[in-house]
Amino acid sequence: MAQDRSQDRSEVLIKRYGAGRLYNTATLSYVVPADLAEMLVRGQRLTVRDAASGADITREVLDRLH
Repeated sequence: MAQDRSQDRSEVLIKRYGAGRLYNTATLSYVVPADLAEMLVRGQRLTVRDAASGADITREVLDRLH
């Protein structure tokens, strides 16, 4: 049976904590940059915010994936 891709396209909030730790608020677990790359391949939209300041750092984090 084909997987429902509508859930894959929802926006996921990732919080970056000290020492570069990334926390996926949807799955309530820490992730590594490779996990973010896999999420993007699946078509998920990501927003990455600094946990302390709340600043949007999505572009900074995703630029490091290349």
